[in-house]
This record gives sequence, C-alpha cells and structure tokens, in this order.
Amino acid sequence: MAPVTVLLTLMGLEIGGAETHAVVLARHLKEMGYQVLMASGGGIYEETIARYGIKHFKVPLDNSRPLSIIRAVAAIRSIIVSENVALVHAHARIPAFVSCLAGRFAGVHMITTAHAMFATSLHLRFLSAWGEKTIVVSPDVKEHMIRYFGVAESDIILIPNGIDVEMFNPALPVDDLAGELKGGSTETLIVYVSRLDNMLAPVAINLIEACTRIYNEFPSIGLIIVGEGKCFGEVAAGAKEANARAGTELVRLLGARTDVNRIMAAGDLVVGVSRVALEAMASGRNVILAGGEGFGGLISEGSLELFKNDNFTGRQFKKKATAQNIEDSIREFLRLPPESRKQREIYLRKYIVENYSSIKMARETARVYEKVLAQK
Repeated sequence: MAPVTVLLTLMGLEIGGAETHAVVLARHLKEMGYQVLMASGGGIYEETIARYGIKHFKVPLDNSRPLSIIRAVAAIRSIIVSENVALVHAHARIPAFVSCLAGRFAGVHMITTAHAMFATSLHLRFLSAWGEKTIVVSPDVKEHMIRYFGVAESDIILIPNGIDVEMFNPALPVDDLAGELKGGSTETLIVYVSRLDNMLAPVAINLIEACTRIYNEFPSIGLIIVGEGKCFGEVAAGAKEANARAGTELVRLLGARTDVNRIMAAGDLVVGVSRVALEAMASGRNVILAGGEGFGGLISEGSLELFKNDNFTGRQFKKKATAQNIEDSIREFLRLPPESRKQREIYLRKYIVENYSSIKMARETARVYEKVLAQK
C-alpha cells in the first residue's frame, strides 16, 4: 500500500510556536511512514525540513489580500493534484481558509490546528475555515473555538504541544556555545526567544529595561535575544541604549537561529511563553512566563497544572509583561539558592518528558488523520 500523502500548510517557516510545532510534527509523521509535504511563505526552517527529506512549496499563505488568496488557492490545489495529496492539515487562519477552498475544489480532506486564540472581528471571521476536525493545544482555545466560531465540541480534539525531549535536553554538549554567549564576567545568562513583531517586541524591550535596572546589583547577568521580525530595529535600539547605560555588552541580539535548543541549554533562565516555555523546561531551565497575551511570572512546581489550561501563556491572569513585573521575577530567580534552582530544573524537565512528548503528539495527530480519511 502506497504511503498516505499529507500536506501541512502554514504562514511561514520562521521562528514561532506554530512553525516549530509543524516542523516537529512533519518529521515524526515521515518517521511513521507518511509522505509529508509542506507549503508556506518560507523561512529559516526550510533548510531543516530539507534535511528531513520533506519537500517544501513556497506559497503566499501569509497574506490576506484578495489577489494573494486567489494565487494561494490555485497553488495549493495544484500541489494537491500533482502530489496526490489525501489530506491537508492547516496551522493558521489564512492557510486554513486557503486550504479549505483548495480542498473543496480538489475533493480532499482537511483539518486545522488552532495554536492560539484567533481574533474574532467580522472580517476575520469571514476568513475563517476549520475543516472536518479542529485540533486545539489547550482547554481555553477549545472554549474559544466553540464560543466565537461555532465549532462543534464533537469536532474538536485536544492535543497539547509536543516537544522533542531529545533535541531539547540539558545534557547537550554546549561548552563551546556557553563560552561564546556568556563571555566576560557573565555568569547568569538570561535567554529570550520570540518573533519580534508588534505583539512580542514590547516584551523584549521591557525585558531589556528590567535587566538594565538590576545590572548594578547583579553585574554577572547577561541577556541574549533570539528572533527576528518587523520590530527588530526597535529592539536593537533598546539593546544599544541598555549597553551604553551599562558600559558593557549587557544585551546581545542573535537574530533568527535554528540552534535554539543549544542556546537554551547554555543559558540559565529563559523568558518566553507557550512552546518556548515548554522547550526551555525540557532543556532543564527555569522559566519566566512573559508574552504578548499575559504574564505568569517564574514557573514553580505547583503552578504547572494551572498554566496547562492556557498553553503556558499566562493570559488567564490578565496581567501584563511590564518591565516591573519581569524585573521582580528575575530578582526572585536570582535569589533562589543554587540547590533550589537545580531541583526545579530537574522537576520541570521530568514534567515535560511525561506530559508533552512530541512522539505522543504526532501519534495522536495521526489518529485524527486516520479517522478523517476513513470517512467517505
């Protein structure tokens, strides 16, 4: 029997939670025997999926202008026909809308993963299509899809994010990288990983301000920012000012990187949300939840199940990632005894291994494929 061909569609392949999720899922699906294709606007992870032997098609799935939508629908339909695609799995609103239209024309199955709370304005609702089944990554996203988009509860499947716990691993050899990143007098390395867009760049800027405020008291800290985006220039300007105030290179911007796992393993404290937070915990690192949707502070063993409800975004608390809130959490971390830090790192790693395995996520996703494909 020929392998089933699945097409994963997403906006792009730059650094981001949905993007990383799709790349990991694609690799595992291929390992399970699926023929996997990907279509997106492209990005830094194109090289990664090429190493996995996964074919990528560059399609304007990151643009909602009518002409782009028309071109994207035609391109996805052509891929479906030429590659004998059996099922399309979309990972964002525009890819889902395009995939739904293309799938109808070509007569194939289509599902969606909702990675976050989609905006609910009338215009955006018109551009929303969810396919035969909708996978959600957390309970609050499930409630959102039912309440605002009318998706039937019976058509929603909860599958949490999956983390490759071998790739994100505190045992990785990183002595060379740690020396490069820490340098000078830096003993405690803080790492921030994110797209630098309108929502998330302000968090980076507030983090820079927080580190600047506490530098005189804790001169052994250093901050690394990983990511790119349209607000990169604003973040770079903030870093330049912070370094001038500190009189040293307190903040370094690395841009987009695909070795985030090694950077996290070389660090001591990671600031981020959602998938970044999960990857950091898998890497055995303490984490401050701070993102564009909310602020959860320094993660402790007792808060894990609570954060699980909102996919480790902190949005349920309605608290902002201000410079003051971030500063307070960094101080809390720096004042922890070394043995307490280590115990928490071990516990967080164990929690991810037991609850957020990428192999488990891929297998559960494949079961959704099987059920959909079995329908006439």
